[in-house]
Amino acid sequence: MNHLMIDIETLGTRPNAPILSIGAVVFDPNTGKQGATFYRAIDPANAFLHGVPDGDTFKWWMEQSDAARKAAVAGNTLLADALTDLTKMPVVWKDVQVWANDPDFDVTILNYAFHKVLGQLAPWRFWNTRSCRTIAEVAGKRPPKPQGVHHNALDDAKHQAKWVSDMWQGLRGKKATPATKPAAPAPVAADDDLL
Repeated sequence: MNHLMIDIETLGTRPNAPILSIGAVVFDPNTGKQGATFYRAIDPANAFLHGVPDGDTFKWWMEQSDAARKAAVAGNTLLADALTDLTKMPVVWKDVQVWANDPDFDVTILNYAFHKVLGQLAPWRFWNTRSCRTIAEVAGKRPPKPQGVHHNALDDAKHQAKWVSDMWQGLRGKKATPATKPAAPAPVAADDDLL
């Protein structure tokens, strides 16, 4: 299993957003099997030291469930420690395919945090990021309703890994339509008018 689904919860949508929590699960999209999990809830005061919140996201959080809001602000881990711990996930970082619902959000914010907080690049290779939204579009399906606490980073990562695996298997299970040999063109009869 060298696929890793990552989900983060933040207090902003820009690359410098404060990260409130990080969830991840190792999974095999060929079987749907899930392995090691990761969850760190960041101390909100520490998150604010490393990011800039935005009012629209704050308002959005006020509309989420009590369980999601409580989880978002219950952290006590320093962001530096959470990022360091994430690099210890049991994957081969140079080859791991890192999935996110939208890498332009989750992966971009994490890339910024690795650089700003630890002064290093994220452990994955940029060409190995994968998008849940893209596979859903290719499969022609909508993701199912979330399971667990929606907007809890680990619950969301597990849920995304499950439905990505389902779609992956569906796409891979389809046999390619064999190419048909084009019909030979009909012979052109000689026409005196063309001569």
